[in-house]
Amino acid sequence: MSSSAPLLCDLSASLAALADDLCRRTPQLAHIDPQRILFAISRSRSAGTHGTYARIAPLRFAAGAAEYTRRRGRFAETFRMPALVHAGRPILYLIHILVPRFLRLPEEQKLATVIHELYHVSERCDGDIRRFAGRNFAHGSSRRSYDRQVETIRQAYLATGPAADRLAFLQLTEDDWQQGRIR
Repeated sequence: MSSSAPLLCDLSASLAALADDLCRRTPQLAHIDPQRILFAISRSRSAGTHGTYARIAPLRFAAGAAEYTRRRGRFAETFRMPALVHAGRPILYLIHILVPRFLRLPEEQKLATVIHELYHVSERCDGDIRRFAGRNFAHGSSRRSYDRQVETIRQAYLATGPAADRLAFLQLTEDDWQQGRIR
């Protein structure tokens, strides 16, 4: 994309529209209510393309519970998640996209990153994350296996022929961001 292109993009809105399209077109994400997800843009702190590009914050505990009590000896601690409402709708997941690091990625990796975060949403879309057996419950016993599943979803989504304008924002670069073409 030319750096002189007259583009102005609301990155959060574009990500939300992409998530909605992904959830409608791919069976692996069909359980997700995209209206319960809020995308936020956060600044990545280090230079380069290595590191975290995005992260999901589930706004409920295991099985969608709004509170969790943990016992430590004779003491009990109770943790509560506050309700988050945006535009009149309750939000169960907050997905942070880290810029400019995310914008340094090739388009296919940007799409895979969004799918990666969406695939963390629990099968009940109840505010908890998808939990895999084993020690690493967030990605399962093999991160490669998780990434293969993400790639399968990405390929399946692209095979549905999504509208080019739905994916156009994935062409945005760090330079676009620094020049103010992304809000």
